[in-house]
Parts: sequence; structure tokens; C-alpha cells
Amino acid sequence: MSASHQDSLNPKVQLLPEVERWPSGFQAPTNKALLALRAQLDLPTDRPIVASGHQPIVFHPGIVAKLIALDHVAKHSDSASVWIVPDQDVVDPALMRTPTIEDGFLAERMIRLGGESNLNAPSAALPAIEINRDLPESLAEIASWLMGYEHETSIAKQFASATIGYLCEQLDLEQPTLIYASELIASGAGSALIDVMLGDPRTAAALYNQSIEQYPDAGVRPLQIAKKSVELPLWRVEGHARTQVILRDGESIGRSNLMPTGLLMTSIMRSQLCELFIHGLGGYEYDQITEHWIKSWRGEELAPAVGASATMTIEHSSDHDIPEPAQAAWIAHHAKHDPAMLGDQQAAAQKAELVELIKNAKAEVDRNKAAELFTQMQSLLEDTRSSNAQTLEQLESDAQNARRASRSKELAEDRTWGFPYYTHQQLQSLKDEVVSALSVSR
Repeated sequence: MSASHQDSLNPKVQLLPEVERWPSGFQAPTNKALLALRAQLDLPTDRPIVASGHQPIVFHPGIVAKLIALDHVAKHSDSASVWIVPDQDVVDPALMRTPTIEDGFLAERMIRLGGESNLNAPSAALPAIEINRDLPESLAEIASWLMGYEHETSIAKQFASATIGYLCEQLDLEQPTLIYASELIASGAGSALIDVMLGDPRTAAALYNQSIEQYPDAGVRPLQIAKKSVELPLWRVEGHARTQVILRDGESIGRSNLMPTGLLMTSIMRSQLCELFIHGLGGYEYDQITEHWIKSWRGEELAPAVGASATMTIEHSSDHDIPEPAQAAWIAHHAKHDPAMLGDQQAAAQKAELVELIKNAKAEVDRNKAAELFTQMQSLLEDTRSSNAQTLEQLESDAQNARRASRSKELAEDRTWGFPYYTHQQLQSLKDEVVSALSVSR
């Protein structure tokens, strides 16, 4: 194992902004309507709320860092912790990228924990699945937790409950209250925003798009604004289908089966359901769009947002050197055409002589002679390849192994493996590092 990979086994925590600038001393709201809304979602009403969240998948340690940060900040500010699950998103939580060893090289394969593939349906609309009973040992613990939630009403609730429950038990974290994006609008959350949006949809959409333009690197798609219709930041779910909400001029829409898009979801969370929101690094960046949109559209400030993440790699030992794949491929290819690279100096001299004769024949515009000499050269090379077949096979094997070793190194340095592939010691170390980073005096 290289020193650089040994280093990467240790978690590297990143906080945005620096921890000294994280807000503290939250106050519980006193607005009766706001408290009633929180009660409607079974959220605490007697203390402030710190929130975070992620899609219902078996996520990587960067997301685990958010969960740890959520627990620490909530406990040290006498706040409740809430985890919002964006189950309006289309994900396939049961399909896991899995590290495997092939001929001593780290490789990857896809393992399905159960159920069928999902390409189109939001996870809120899919039932919980039966988990396969013959999964690899590395997945045994999380599989057992998932089996315990096979009774849930959606695959989103199954995976969110199992992953958060498992991690909280393993890391001695307080279980946060789980809420789901699919249930926000039905509960009345965001109703004031949606009322204003439906009253003047073009202004809401135009300011939404203007806010996106301020942060072009965030990768957020603008809403469609046409002459007689406008898209809203909402989804409508019918059965297993999720469709964009397009409002035509003069048309009204029903609110059944509506779900918020990502930016509307965080605007609802940060305007009504929490006093601090902890994002990952990507969310911290793109949610600046949300802040800009709500400020320009409604003239309101949202609850503050911060970011927490971590980088950590899986344990993997390799005795393979890492040759340069491009160089190895170049050698394997050119050796077929250069006898000198195979140690056959006589054939190399014959080829050089034929190359010169071909050049002269072309200069004399003697195409027939040039073609005849070219055929002779190809015959020479074929004979050389035949007599050095074993060497050429070894060079091809070296090139293939160089590619595999390079890919193995990339996979060993990948930070996005699901948390079951990290040891308990690594995850505990991650907790220690996050807590240490957050414990700097503010």
C-alpha cells in the first residue's frame, strides 16, 4: 500500500464556511402557524431544529459526515435533529457499486440488493422491496437492516430508515426525525410560497431562472417559460410517473400529488422547518441559488446553511507497481511494427532497407514496385511477429495489466463507495474527526 493511499484511509473533513463562522445559539420559533405546521409533521415544537438530509440510498462517508455533524450540532445547541429525504428524486437505491478483487487488482461490479431496476419513478412511488438473502458478507449488516424495513410503504422509507438507523447505532448518534419531500406539500408546508407562485407564476419562474444564472456552475436546469405557459418548480406524481408541472395561462391546477423540486424543497425547509440546514459540499454551493431566489422573489431571508463533508477511501492492499498505461500500450503496439523492439536486429535492418526502397519507388512514381516492396515488408513483419509471438503476448499482457493497475489505483482512491465498504474503525475515526473539527472554540 502506498503512503499516499495510507494517508487517504484517514478521513479528511471539510466544513463550509470555516467552523468559526457557523451560527450557534438557535431559538425555537414562536409563530403559532409555524409551530402548527411542525406539529403536523410530527416535529418538535418546544426547541429549535437543525436539519440535514440526503437521497434514500446507501451513501458514501461524505454524507455520513453530514449525519455526524447534524448530531453534534443539535446536541450542543439543545436542538432537535431532522433528516429530510428527497424521495421525489428518481434513484435506484438497491443497485450498489461494489469493490471486488480480480487477479489481485481492485475492480468494481454492480450488485442488486433486491427488486427491479428503476429508471423513471421517484422513490416515493415505489414499494419497499424484498432483500436478496445471498449477498456478499460485506453487505450482510446493512442487508439485515433493510430486511427489517421490508414492511415500509415505500422503498424511500425502507432505505432511509435502514441506513440512518444502522449508522446511528454504529456511531452512537441520536436518531433524527425522518421526514420526506413527498409529504411536505400535502402537510401544508410551503403552501404560502405555492399560493404566491400560482398567483403570479411568471414572476416566480423568471426570478428562479435569474437566480440560476448567477450560479452557472451549480448545474441546475432553468424552468421553461413559453409565450402561453410556464413551468413551476414542482413535480406531479401519478402512479409511478413523475411529470413537470406546466401551467398554461389562465389555467388552475390541483394540488394533489404535488412534490417540490430540490430548490423548492430546501426553501420550504429553511423558511419553515429548521433554524439551521447542514448541506454537503454540492448542496452548499447550489443552495445559494435558493437564497438568491427567495430573497429576490419574496424579500425574505432563509435559515442559515452550512456545509459538511469528508473524503476517505476503502482499505485495499496491492503489490502491483503502477506503470504508465499509455506507455505500455505504445510499446505493445509498436513492437508489432518494429523488430528492433523485439531484439531482432537483422529483421530491423531488413525493414529499414525496404522502407528506403519503398521511398525511392514512390519518388520515381513506380507504384507497382512500391506495392511489391510494401508486400515484402509486411511479410517480413508477419514472420517476425510469428517468431516472437510469446514476447508480443507478454507485452500485450503488460499493457492490459498496466490499465488494470491504473484503474485499480483510481478505485482505491475513490471517495464515493457506500459506507458498508468501510471498516467500523474507519467510520468511528470519521466521527472523531468531524467532532474534533466542530469542537473548535467559536
